[in-house]
Amino acid sequence: MKFEFKSLSTYEEDATPNFMGGVNYHSLIEEFDSMAEAVKYVTDHHGYLITDNGKFAFEVRNISLIK
Repeated sequence: MKFEFKSLSTYEEDATPNFMGGVNYHSLIEEFDSMAEAVKYVTDHHGYLITDNGKFAFEVRNISLIK
């Protein structure tokens, strides 16, 4: 199963005004067997993940299953 890890919580995404369309938030997509494994992966990395290019680390605020 694929999961998306985002740097914004669902509430923060909904509260971001539309005029800020240029705002860039970071996310990663990884594959795990379950949500529990995805959460464990984040906790094992102290709540932070590093982007694929290695230039940015972000605190994970939201994990979503991608269908």
